[in-house]
Amino acid sequence: MPRETKAARDSRIGHLLADFDARSRELNKLQNIVKGLKEQVKEIGPGVYGDWVRADGTPRAILDQQAAKNLIVELGGTVPLKMTDAPIVVTPKAG
Repeated sequence: MPRETKAARDSRIGHLLADFDARSRELNKLQNIVKGLKEQVKEIGPGVYGDWVRADGTPRAILDQQAAKNLIVELGGTVPLKMTDAPIVVTPKAG
């Protein structure tokens, strides 16, 4: 198999980054659409609507992070933190 040239590698990676950027933008748009639809669906009571059933799932208890932080500080402790992975930022080159 021939070795990949720098130009070919740059082109391949450029296409990958362009695809990542386009799909990220598309995902953000879809998430915003779903968020708006979810608000509308919340207003509909549970029941059968044509071929669709609207029901409520089981609520679950999750950690109230702000209240937990406040409690730790109030008790004189230090809030444990951890570093996240750096976000991936892809933008078109200026020019």
